[in-house]
Amino acid sequence: MSESGVGRTAGEHAEVWLRANHRPVLGLAIGPGIALAVVGFLVAAVAPGPVVAAAVAAATGALAAGLIALAAVALRPRLVRRGDQLEVRLTPLGVERVPLELVECLFRGSEPLPATGDEHGQPRYRVGTLVVRLAERAEAWRSRPTFRPWGGWEDGHITIDGRWCEPLTRERVGQIAERLIAAKRQPANGAMIAEP
Repeated sequence: MSESGVGRTAGEHAEVWLRANHRPVLGLAIGPGIALAVVGFLVAAVAPGPVVAAAVAAATGALAAGLIALAAVALRPRLVRRGDQLEVRLTPLGVERVPLELVECLFRGSEPLPATGDEHGQPRYRVGTLVVRLAERAEAWRSRPTFRPWGGWEDGHITIDGRWCEPLTRERVGQIAERLIAAKRQPANGAMIAEP
C-alpha cells in the first residue's frame, strides 16, 4: 500500500472533494454476489453429504465476502483534502498524499475510449476526466502507478476517469476548484489569508 507524503495528524478533518461512482461498483458486486449465493445454495442443496455442503457454503461465503471487500475499497473517495494535503486514490489499496502547495490547478478533460474508433481510427466516444496539474518543481510527484480504469498519473498530471467517480459536471468541477483555491489560502493553523 502506498502512503506517500507526510503522515496524517490525529484529529485532522477529512473534506471529501470527489466521491466514487457507486453504480458500477454496486452492479459489479451485487450481481455476481447474488449469482454466487444462488449457485452455492443450489449446489449445497444437492450435495451428497454435509461435508460437501459445508465446503460449498464456505467457498461461496468467502467469495461473496471478497466481492463485498472489493466493493468497499472501490467506494472510497477519489480526492480528499486532509489538512495541507490532497489524498488521491487511484489504486484499490493505496492512497497518495500530495502537499496542497504542489497542486497548481484542476480542470475538466476527456480521453478517447480506445475500442470505439471509426474506419479512420478516430475515437467515436470520449470519457470525461478530472485533471489535477502539479507544479513543475514537484519532481518527486511526476508519476505514480495507478489502477488504469480509475485514472492515470503521468508527467505531473493526475487524470481521474469520470466513469469511476461521481459525475464530472461543470458545476462539480467548479466546486472542487473553488475548494482548492480556498484550501491554498489557508495557512497550517486554519486561518484564511487575505488576498493582496
